[in-house]
Amino acid sequence: MKSQSLNQKDTVVDGISLGLRRWGTRSWLYLGIILFVIAIVAFLGTISGLFVPLVIAVIVGMLCYPLVDFLAAHRVSRTIGSLLVILLVMAVCIGVAWLTIVSIYSQSGEMVTQLTAGLTQLATMSNLDVTAETIAEIRTRAVGALPRLASGLTSFVFSSFSGIMSLFMGAFTAFFLLFYLLADWHNVTGWVGRHLGLPAELGTSLVALATSAMRIYFYALTISNLPVAVAVGFMMWLLDLPLAVPVALITMATAYIPYLGAIISGAFAALVALGAGGVADAAIILATIVIMQNVVGPVVAVTVASGKLEMNPIVTLLTTLGGGILFGALGATLAAPFTAVIINARKQTQDYGMHQTDNNY
Repeated sequence: MKSQSLNQKDTVVDGISLGLRRWGTRSWLYLGIILFVIAIVAFLGTISGLFVPLVIAVIVGMLCYPLVDFLAAHRVSRTIGSLLVILLVMAVCIGVAWLTIVSIYSQSGEMVTQLTAGLTQLATMSNLDVTAETIAEIRTRAVGALPRLASGLTSFVFSSFSGIMSLFMGAFTAFFLLFYLLADWHNVTGWVGRHLGLPAELGTSLVALATSAMRIYFYALTISNLPVAVAVGFMMWLLDLPLAVPVALITMATAYIPYLGAIISGAFAALVALGAGGVADAAIILATIVIMQNVVGPVVAVTVASGKLEMNPIVTLLTTLGGGILFGALGATLAAPFTAVIINARKQTQDYGMHQTDNNY
């Protein structure tokens, strides 16, 4: 009673209600969390030269360590197996990058032409006050900017000592970390699980869950979007539209950025079809994209992932936008699966706590 009267007296003297004091305390706590997140983001930006290669190495390690396990099961040492897997990863990355760059760059002039025609057709259909001279000027400037942009990027990357050293060091760091992760994957993940500040059994289980979730996510995303890219490219070829291969490659490449990538690739394909073939062809391409991305793709993804990474579309979109704003393309690609991993880890932690409580009783 005495302490209660003292609390009431303090409240009267301060002139602050308990509700306002409670909300003020919460506000300071939320502000502290926000400042902590900002500090973490700033710190990661400062060490991005190490952080980005580390993230890439961890993700690639999650995807590729089963290959090393497979080789180890067939009497290939993990050291040799890790080197072979890294060489395979390098070959795939270089091949895909070369195919994409050559296909797009070799037809960049036609891409600008078709996009310009599509924008002109769209402006005409929308009754916008855009003259043909304006469109022609935009096209001329875009075509003229491509060589300057290419030469500028080439000069920046290959003529700048710091630029080429940063690129080399980043790649070297990523492959160096990837080699040691692949060679000693199970020991590393076991150590991480035991040092999460949780019971060793739970920590190890969470690390295994995160690894499995990332593998399922990228596997499902690749398998589900491959038929989308093939269908869009095949339909453009069937309609005798240009740029079928570049459009298919762009559709596949942007698929790893949820929602935003689909919008970008869909708009690009529709504009090319509109400029080269007219409204009917654009409508067919757009219908193909909508059906494949919203019906076939999700069905394949759910079948492959078995519903293990289901997440509200709004949450997926917001996390993708936030990841892109804070960490660029890498953040936009990894934000959604990382959030899904956190949600699943929280559920598993709660289930573990409830199970322990039941055992105590």
